[in-house]
Amino acid sequence: MVNNFYTLRALAHEWRADLVGCTVGDAFSQTRDEITLAFAHPEQEWMLRASCTRPFLYLFRTAGYSKKRSNVATLFADAFDRAVTDVRIATRDRMLFIDLAGGWSFQLLLFGSKANVLLVDDAGLIVEAFRSGDALRGTEAPTPRPAPMPDTREAFEDRWRTNRKTTDRALASAFPLFDRTLGQEVMHRAGVTTEAPEDCTAADRDALFAAGQALRTALRHPTPHVYSDGRFVDTLALVPLHHVREDLTVEAFETVDAAVHTFVRRTLAQRHFRRLYEPVEKALRETYEHQRTSADRMLEELSNESRAGRYETWGHLLMAAPQDVPRGAEEVTLPNLFEEGTPITIPLDPAKSAIENAEHYYDRARRTRRSREEAEKRLLSTEEQAQEAKALLDKLHEEVDWLDDIKAFRKTHERALARYLGNSGDDIDRVPFRRFDLGGGYEVWVGRNARQNDELTFRHAQKYDRWMHARGVPGSHTVLRMPGRKATPDKRTLYRAAAIAAYYSKARGSSLVPVMMTERKHVRKPSGGTPGQVFVEHEEVLLVEPGLPDTP
Repeated sequence: MVNNFYTLRALAHEWRADLVGCTVGDAFSQTRDEITLAFAHPEQEWMLRASCTRPFLYLFRTAGYSKKRSNVATLFADAFDRAVTDVRIATRDRMLFIDLAGGWSFQLLLFGSKANVLLVDDAGLIVEAFRSGDALRGTEAPTPRPAPMPDTREAFEDRWRTNRKTTDRALASAFPLFDRTLGQEVMHRAGVTTEAPEDCTAADRDALFAAGQALRTALRHPTPHVYSDGRFVDTLALVPLHHVREDLTVEAFETVDAAVHTFVRRTLAQRHFRRLYEPVEKALRETYEHQRTSADRMLEELSNESRAGRYETWGHLLMAAPQDVPRGAEEVTLPNLFEEGTPITIPLDPAKSAIENAEHYYDRARRTRRSREEAEKRLLSTEEQAQEAKALLDKLHEEVDWLDDIKAFRKTHERALARYLGNSGDDIDRVPFRRFDLGGGYEVWVGRNARQNDELTFRHAQKYDRWMHARGVPGSHTVLRMPGRKATPDKRTLYRAAAIAAYYSKARGSSLVPVMMTERKHVRKPSGGTPGQVFVEHEEVLLVEPGLPDTP
């Protein structure tokens, strides 16, 4: 319930005392779909980090201020230096407002598929949006829609829906601000075990309404807890939960702020752990199982008697009695000189003589022996590969418990894992594009490959951003992001961005490189063009020395 209404309400209450009087110091994104709002006070700095991507929508606060020097996009520059006047949540709606001087505000919408963070002016118009900025800019900000909340038994009955699959889902309809965790807690406290809402009796619904009302009251005075299964966090709760598994570890917190911070950071860490761990575990396990199955199949085939001996025997018998083989016959039965009394029927090629058929069987015997020798070698190699994968898999299970462990494991066994992971383990923690903060609200975004060049230019760049590319040589699409439609970058900013474009081109080693520049709206994709191929109009040319901004 990180983005639950009751959690956001508690956070707004706790943050108000600290943030009111602070000024907006920065707003940026250095992780995909996550935005950070920084607030400064003479005695303290704070950062609010919000994710706008399902399934994990979150908002939490950290003390202090930190920001990378590269791969960072600055946002909401028009809000900088404005003072915070209030932190509040809409009435019965998950809209969190950070009010600013001059009637402006940050509006945080952390629910649904259109989760977003907006900067809204005193006229109620969106100045800038974290997501879908071009489409939302200048439009009216959304207004709160208070959720109905039954205060009487009759109102609860009117909202009871028997067509929901489970009773806890029916409770979420009856109490719209309750999530399934709260719904399950209500059922437990009411002593109702009926799973289907249509089977709940009037007495059941009486108990559910009473328990729901009592829980609403308790949520006004949170006593936050985080439940874990020992290694991974499981549930965040503002009140003690009685319906959760007894084997879960419970950790109590003095503030909702501290509980949310802990829960989100641990969840992000375990998601990171899984991104690093699961591909390795899967690749090793599948390799071991595949190679072991292949080895077992090879061993079964090799356990059968080799046909080479039979072919050689047939060749010997045909050579010993060519006169007994009728010309044009498709088979012949000859006495077995190696096992007296047991005649052998030998298939023949009617177009060949007895001697030619014998030579054919000698050749097949030689080829069969070579194939068997190669199969034995393949079996040995396959068994070795299975053992290597199994040894790494066992080591993974024995040594890796948490994030630092998997990072160390991947680094220590990087060369060995490369043959199992291929390219799937590369760049797992990278942001979509290279990003460089030039200050003043300007960032440079650089594509990493042809596919990303297209994505950067035609999906992420704004029409008024400056698009750059080293002229006449292969290179990365480079975009100088504007902090606003009317922004006018100075000459130094343009040349610094152009230097980055030159650096990420085949002309990196040149002393001076011509870089073409135009507004993004003047860049077009030719019909049927290959990835990264574009037409450019109204270009200017900047002559620059390739280089990157200073980094720590």
